Amino acid sequence: MSSPTNKNSQIYESYGTIRGKKRDEFGCEFWDLIVLTAMDEAQKEVYDRQLEYKTGRGELPLDVPIHVVADPPGPKIGNGGSTLVSLQFLLEKYGEDLYNKRVLLIHAGGQSQRMPSASVLGKVFAPVPKGEKSMCDMLDMKLAMFCPLIPKMGPGVFVTCADDFLVYSLGDNHEDIQFAPEGFTALAHPSSLDVGTGHGVYVIKDIEKVDPNIPLQNCSCYQVLQKPSIETMYAKGAVLDKEQSKLAGNLVVDGKAAYTDSSFFFAHDVTKKLLQFLEAIGPVKCEIDAYGDFLQALGEGATRDYIDNTGNISTLTQDLKATREKVFDLLRGTPLTLLVMNLSKFVHIGTTQEYINYFCFDAEFQSEMGLGKDVFNLWTENMKVLPLSGGDLGSPTRKKMRLSDTSLGCVMHSSLPLSSYIPETAVVEFCHFGIPVRVGQNCILSNLTYTIKTENDCEDVNAVNAGNQECLEFPPNIFIHTIPVQVDNETQFATVFFHIKDNLKKMEPANDISRLHFHGKTVQEYVKVVNLTGEKVQPKPSDAKSKTNLWFACLFPVTQSPSQSLQLALTCIRALKTDDPKLVSLETTTVVSMAAILKSKDLNAMLKQRNNLYNLIKQ
Repeated sequence: MSSPTNKNSQIYESYGTIRGKKRDEFGCEFWDLIVLTAMDEAQKEVYDRQLEYKTGRGELPLDVPIHVVADPPGPKIGNGGSTLVSLQFLLEKYGEDLYNKRVLLIHAGGQSQRMPSASVLGKVFAPVPKGEKSMCDMLDMKLAMFCPLIPKMGPGVFVTCADDFLVYSLGDNHEDIQFAPEGFTALAHPSSLDVGTGHGVYVIKDIEKVDPNIPLQNCSCYQVLQKPSIETMYAKGAVLDKEQSKLAGNLVVDGKAAYTDSSFFFAHDVTKKLLQFLEAIGPVKCEIDAYGDFLQALGEGATRDYIDNTGNISTLTQDLKATREKVFDLLRGTPLTLLVMNLSKFVHIGTTQEYINYFCFDAEFQSEMGLGKDVFNLWTENMKVLPLSGGDLGSPTRKKMRLSDTSLGCVMHSSLPLSSYIPETAVVEFCHFGIPVRVGQNCILSNLTYTIKTENDCEDVNAVNAGNQECLEFPPNIFIHTIPVQVDNETQFATVFFHIKDNLKKMEPANDISRLHFHGKTVQEYVKVVNLTGEKVQPKPSDAKSKTNLWFACLFPVTQSPSQSLQLALTCIRALKTDDPKLVSLETTTVVSMAAILKSKDLNAMLKQRNNLYNLIKQ
């Protein structure tokens, strides 16, 4: 898809003027309430702590309440269930006054298995290469992204997810376009039919009356399809009848197009329906999808056919079908208005490959969003860099010329020597290197530390004596990320490393772990070359039908310091690549999985590490 002419960069600059200010200083309309959903109380704690940091730095509007609402213990309830729980929380807190407020609801729960660098602190706080005095994150982008739409909506709830961007322009003559005062209003974007097969697709009533040359218009939706086949899109009348779709602002969709989903709004008449529904059914005991279950029940053409389709449901529970039927009956007949945004495109950024593509390759997207390649970093002249405990930095400098260095990849919130080599296809974030690094193609380096002892800090636990090592080398196509964990009431460190194309969700029988692919080989090959036992990597399952994946495989050694952890991880990778069992033995070393890391993460240590790095760069 070609680029829309847009003013997205100005949108974020405008939002920047209200950060750290109170509402009476805004000079613009804004949300009355903001809600982040979390998958459990542990993730809620993580989010609350980060909100405290951001508020203390003046990175958020000061008197706009931001609430974090955790899913209750028990079965997974999906983002639809999280929506219901959030509405109940807001009603209990604000009473009837809730129905006078505009609420932004950001679904931010989940483990982020496709982007593990966001697993501990959450994808809503994932960094974005934008900002000068500090880094922006996805929360900043979400709070800014929809500001031009706020004046068009009355009281109600605007629902969005934490791992996507909307690039758009409203055009010039849009004052009369509004969100519906009752029912649902959904944003609709022109997309190729291939994109439509992985998203929700809107069947527009009287689609021939839609003018693709108008940037913004209201239309009535006849039916909502979820991840339909191309044949279904044609059969249902969802396809724009043009070989190459030219839209407003010379936006072009190659081939035929359909209108796909992103975020949606519902007025408080729907809020009341949903709250009455929750009161009637009691606690949610199954997975409800806000897109699949809420939106597919809307429109004149809505049918029950989707209820038996459980392909997108991760956990099948006894109450699932009956609950989905009740949701359908509840919402059937509720109007769905579309805000057709012909000058827009929807960008998902929730996987490692998408992360590299949009932050490294897609210059058009970077220009649209005003993103940079060298954002909030400290480039050091000398190699004697103190660890994050602070002290005399010697002669550090920020190298401004890096901004025009076309060979530089995306480097964010990091400290590293000037002589480092970061290819234009790599992302480096929250890293602190005391010696130069050479990074291979298509890599993500996250939260890594490798520092050199100096005469004044020989006892510092974050330092490692690099000896005569002059450079730290990272092979191509790896994701590598260090996480502090609690082991026997002591902070230790685990560095996880995957191939950029490893599928962490792919399931295999738990008693046959050799089938799991890892760095282009198998887990069994890795176990052999680093001297581990299969029982240590995957305890024998109690159920013969049990399955597992890379998320639950104990592959990653635990060490005393982040520098040692990184060094050992790179040695393990090298051993696997070269099939050399002499390089390393993990026979007596504790190894952990990503699932175990999330349970034993040392939140205080990780936030302290990030904050110390922030202060180091700010100096």
